[in-house]
Amino acid sequence: MRPLALLITLILPGLTACSPAHCEVNGLKYQIGDSYPCADRCNTCTCRLDGVTSTREACLDDTGGADDSADSAAE
Repeated sequence: MRPLALLITLILPGLTACSPAHCEVNGLKYQIGDSYPCADRCNTCTCRLDGVTSTREACLDDTGGADDSADSAAE
């Protein structure tokens, strides 16, 4: 049992050290789980372990029509 404890002690810190602790977008750091307005200002971006995700809502342009830029909202 002792070799297993030693193995866990040696490997576990290395595994957690490889996980990102934050996302950096335009020079701003967000913690994992933080949500913030996407660049299009109508979708919500979220910092996750696998990177930044975004909602995919169609944005209204100045004339009240749909702006198709929602597909490029994820940063």
